[in-house]
Amino acid sequence: MRNLAYYGLGIGFVLMGAALFALTLRKPEAPKTATPTKTQLREQAALAEENRKLRLAAAGIAGFGALFFALTLF
Repeated sequence: MRNLAYYGLGIGFVLMGAALFALTLRKPEAPKTATPTKTQLREQAALAEENRKLRLAAAGIAGFGALFFALTLF
C-alpha cells in the first residue's frame, strides 16, 4: 500500500509539472501595429521572464514527482 501512495504522489507531481509547462506554451499576442510600442516591448519581455520562471518551476515539480517514482524502486 505504501508504494501505491508514492506512485500516486509521483503521478500527481509529474502532471502538475506538465500543466505548468503547458501554460508557458501560449504565444504572445501579435502587435496591432507594424512597430511595437515601448509598452508592448516591456510586456513581451515580462512575459518571457515569467515563462522562464514557470518552466524552471515545472521542471522542479516534475523532478520531485520522478523522485517519488524512484523511491518506490528501493
